[in-house]
Amino acid sequence: MALNFPNSPSLNDIYEANGTKWQWDGSSWVRIVSAGNQGFQGVQGAVGAQGAVGAQGDVGAQGAQGAQGAVGAQGAVGAQGDVGAQGAAGAQGAVGAQGEVGAQGAVGAQGAVGAQGAAGAQGAVGAQGNQGRQGAPGTQGSSGTEVVRAWVNFDGEGTIAIRADFNVNSLTDNGTGDYSVTFDNALSDANYATCASISNNSGTSQLICCIYQGTGNVPTAPTTSTFRMHTTANTGEAKQDAKFVCVSVFR
Repeated sequence: MALNFPNSPSLNDIYEANGTKWQWDGSSWVRIVSAGNQGFQGVQGAVGAQGAVGAQGDVGAQGAQGAQGAVGAQGAVGAQGDVGAQGAAGAQGAVGAQGEVGAQGAVGAQGAVGAQGAAGAQGAVGAQGNQGRQGAPGTQGSSGTEVVRAWVNFDGEGTIAIRADFNVNSLTDNGTGDYSVTFDNALSDANYATCASISNNSGTSQLICCIYQGTGNVPTAPTTSTFRMHTTANTGEAKQDAKFVCVSVFR
């Protein structure tokens, strides 16, 4: 009967078939030689002299169980059979074909837009800034109806101070009852006319205004940018400060 050894055995695995055992030594199956079956014990005979050990004879066919004889010497172990050649490795199987790429999944639906956040509260309005100083008058227009080119209302007593003005840059205190008026924007020439009204604070005497008056009784000619004036008591030529001085300039 053909032997059907198992595939992929492990080292020292035993395979038995037809009353014979085989052992896997890592590269081939090796037959295991076993002793015959134990017979019935015979009658004890007389012990004879120990004969010389004969050569190991071939193993004969199993005979009928005889009387128990003397135990023979242990035969020598037969030589190990040659290991069979390693079978050639099987050819590498072909690589299977690449499977087709699956279809692209559908794009998910667009999520709903979040609700509009509430508008922030309106910030408080900042405080009103201070009003700027009156701007300078425009340039001199072409000749037409005569208009006021400048005017000023000032306190001429103590530290002189402008109450209100138009096209007047500054005042100069030249001494008691002696003032100079300087324009913001110069006039086109010095041939302008002035008109003044004055009043003192005590009311004890009336005052007279002298336009273009200089040091002493010598007139001081006006210029396009400034003119000089005096305020004096009508009882004499002594100069006197005036509380209210209002002057207008025409051209």
